Amino acid sequence: MYLIESFREGDKVKKRTLKAYGSLDNLEKEEAGAFERLRKEAKLGLLPEATPRQLPVTYNLNQEITYDDVLYGWKILEELFQGLGIPEALQSVFGNTKKTKQYQKVLELLVYQRVLNPGSKLYTFHSQKDMFGHWNIEENTLYRSLLPLSQAKNEIQLQAHQSITERMGRTGTLVFYDVTNYYFEIDCNDEDAIEEESKEIRKGLRKKGPCKSKSGNPIVQLGLFMDTQGIPISYQLFSGNETDPITYIPAIEQVKKQFGLEKIIVVADKAMNSKKNITKTRENKDGWLFSQKHRGKRGAPKDIQEFILEPSGWIYNDEMSFAAKSMFRTRKLEGNKEEVKEKVLVTWNKKYALREKIRRDGALEYANKLTDAELFRQTSKKGGKRYLELSYLDKETGEIKPFSPLIQFNKEQIEFDEQFDGINVLVTSELDMSSEEMMERYAELYKIEDCFKITKSNIKSKPIYVRIADHIEAHFLTCFLALLLLRILQNKTNWEFSPGRLIEALQSARANELTTGFYRVQANDELKRILELLGLEWDKGIVRYEELNKFSKGWYTT
Repeated sequence: MYLIESFREGDKVKKRTLKAYGSLDNLEKEEAGAFERLRKEAKLGLLPEATPRQLPVTYNLNQEITYDDVLYGWKILEELFQGLGIPEALQSVFGNTKKTKQYQKVLELLVYQRVLNPGSKLYTFHSQKDMFGHWNIEENTLYRSLLPLSQAKNEIQLQAHQSITERMGRTGTLVFYDVTNYYFEIDCNDEDAIEEESKEIRKGLRKKGPCKSKSGNPIVQLGLFMDTQGIPISYQLFSGNETDPITYIPAIEQVKKQFGLEKIIVVADKAMNSKKNITKTRENKDGWLFSQKHRGKRGAPKDIQEFILEPSGWIYNDEMSFAAKSMFRTRKLEGNKEEVKEKVLVTWNKKYALREKIRRDGALEYANKLTDAELFRQTSKKGGKRYLELSYLDKETGEIKPFSPLIQFNKEQIEFDEQFDGINVLVTSELDMSSEEMMERYAELYKIEDCFKITKSNIKSKPIYVRIADHIEAHFLTCFLALLLLRILQNKTNWEFSPGRLIEALQSARANELTTGFYRVQANDELKRILELLGLEWDKGIVRYEELNKFSKGWYTT
């Protein structure tokens, strides 16, 4: 006679043996009516053996070697996925249907595996068997879900933003913006296409442009917005041949419309600081905090250069290793008809000055080799060439020698550049923003570079193997959500862990089914620390399926 318990695992009902009582005849000899008594107590839930202290396990000695450990660390990510309201976002787009639940399951698989075991869509399909739970997603289902997921990307971003605003106190008035790109393993650009209904031109996404990884392949541009906590807000894709400044205004207008924002102050690097972008930003009643070009004899504002070279006004720290001064200036907008006032902050850093001198000395050493005309023509690098000047006239005979130029150092250019060693310039439309706040806010821009680094190294967003535009959009939606979950998890664990360490800790959470419905669980010490910071208790070595399935429930949603 056995004590059997039924339980639900996914869509299936299973049974497990909790206790073996031995022969019924022997039980009845020892106690008349033992069977009826135990059956009644089982119905009333009075049997103390219902939660066994010891688990009987049998093994087949002829069983082949298998690697049955499954990954349950994704359950921590699931809690965030649910807490951000992503299922509700999908339902708002597609309704509460069986298809919607299918899209959600596919999105969860793609996002969790993008964090824990990144690879192609086909690889993700095959690796789902390594995850705890019942995934069983068919290959065709996975690929057919990419189009509807791309259609829901805006609603998902909006829902996640609203959830973070409510739960984590996000304020969307000050945002950070930057652009990066990702390459494809193809040779040719995508063709532009005309939409049949609207007759609008839909630009191909995959096009050749300035690639940050210098692959030379067609790329896609991604503009990312981040909040002051270092957590992504939203993203937008652009064709690969659209340069960083071109993406700025469309991205700003999209995020304001998408999230219903009246005014935002954008922190960005000097690439976005163009007259056209400033003019349009002013028209949209938004603000800016940009770094400002100040080197060179062309393109840099002369009034800012003069202010930098003016010896008075500098305030130094006690060690004389840092100095700053500020002023207000009027700046002409596009068309030169209107002007806008902005605050200018100039800083000097001794370490930065030394670094720039070392770099220039290296460029001069290289430039010295280029004084040979033949080598000068063969070299495409520009670093050393900026300090050389070409003369095609023989000073003695007056003869023009176009194929044998005289190459000399441009001492005037060298001396001009030396004046700006260690200098950095920030400009803002917010005239009441203090110099300290300007520096603090701009210093946080590095966090968006960290976001890009995570996408390219930890979650391996590139190279990209899907080719249809909607599938590309779905791919980056999963990458964005993977990044979002990681950054929130970093925030909730007090930024104690790098993304790499977080991922390793989640990967260490493994479970092995000992017998039907019971699992031996394990994890490394860093996961235990993460659980401690999240307020979760998880100290058992062997757990039921139900306990494992509820692992990490409530740490974010309650």
